[in-house]
Amino acid sequence: MGKVIYHIQSLPKNLFAFLAPLQTFVVLFPFLGFFFFHVWQGLEKARLQRSIHERTTTKEELKRKNDELKIGIVSYTSAERIETLYRRTYQFLPISLGNRTVTIELPPIPDSTSNSKP
Repeated sequence: MGKVIYHIQSLPKNLFAFLAPLQTFVVLFPFLGFFFFHVWQGLEKARLQRSIHERTTTKEELKRKNDELKIGIVSYTSAERIETLYRRTYQFLPISLGNRTVTIELPPIPDSTSNSKP
């Protein structure tokens, strides 16, 4: 039992003797930690700024393409272009009744006050 008590009492001495060569690392660790954290933070900031710039450029390019597509839709669906394509396809044949849109204009409704006689 005396040996067990001796080992427990000498444990702090043995631990201090074991950690003595590491004392410089314990002193330098906060400085090294701060340095690596600062470098990591700078690298992370640069990576995020590059990513933001790339996505902003992509967004502007997609907006430009979207505008071009809108212009294309408007120009390809215009009535003049559709009529020109129809005339080219059917070699200037007259438009048949099945393909014609007819608009009928109805006469105006007469006023009931002018037709009534007292």
